[in-house]
Amino acid sequence: MEQGFDMIHGALETSGSHLRVHGAEYASAVQGLLANREASWGDDGLMGPLVAAYSQCKDTALAAFTHMGTVISTTGDAMSAATGRVSYVEDELAGGLVRLDGEPDVTWT
Repeated sequence: MEQGFDMIHGALETSGSHLRVHGAEYASAVQGLLANREASWGDDGLMGPLVAAYSQCKDTALAAFTHMGTVISTTGDAMSAATGRVSYVEDELAGGLVRLDGEPDVTWT
């Protein structure tokens, strides 16, 4: 019985690329929200405490959302880097391993 995991390099590279795009789209959407950060409900003073509390919650959420866009993009970058590094190691090992008869042994990859 064989244990471990297989890395499908093309799928990981594609997924990494998709995550980078999603991260950029997410960051763009958050920028739109940040641009409207100072918008008001037309407060006449009666809702001042509610508006102040809402604004603080909104600013905290937008700060977290901004960070999340970076995390999404960085995850895509890491997926692409991982598949590139593993491909390099596999290629190097495949070229360096030989069977007893002197032929290259690439059956394990």
